[in-house]
Amino acid sequence: MGTIQPRRVVIASGQPIVIRTAWPEDAERVVAFVKAVAAEASYLLTTASEVTITSEQQKQWLQQMMDDPGKLAIVAEQEGDIIGFLDFHNGNKQRTKHQGAFGMSVKNSFRGQGVGKALLATLLEWATEHPFIEKVCLEVVADNTNAIRLYQKFGFVEEGVKKNAAKIDDKTYWDLLLMARFVN
Repeated sequence: MGTIQPRRVVIASGQPIVIRTAWPEDAERVVAFVKAVAAEASYLLTTASEVTITSEQQKQWLQQMMDDPGKLAIVAEQEGDIIGFLDFHNGNKQRTKHQGAFGMSVKNSFRGQGVGKALLATLLEWATEHPFIEKVCLEVVADNTNAIRLYQKFGFVEEGVKKNAAKIDDKTYWDLLLMARFVN
């Protein structure tokens, strides 16, 4: 099942946070977090207007994540507030279930303090404990140097570039870097 044991981490500000499984009961708070981050994050591909999921849909999705051994949804929580979220999905075909991709977001006021590092470390530890997961992949905006540095510190390497993969406006495009790390 896609769950972890909760862990307490002290971030750069000296504040303790908890990294834990995102439970179906968290659905309403996860939706609020996603809406807040979509409104403030400059490098997310999802815009605030595209976040239309209901709490009930989120609840069902979180339950599906827990029920599937190749998927994981975790939150970073500080004093009961969700400040970070990461979800990993392995392939759904026989020939791709050994690898998967993740997305991660952290509230603006907590970026650069180790929240993403704690979420990513938790994912990689979980993946190592699941021998059928051999490769963890991601896509990142090529200009997002802070995120790229974090991924490189964890051993992720660039595998390719999707040129002009995201269209921001009529004249602005972002390239997406494809990065991956083998875990076993």
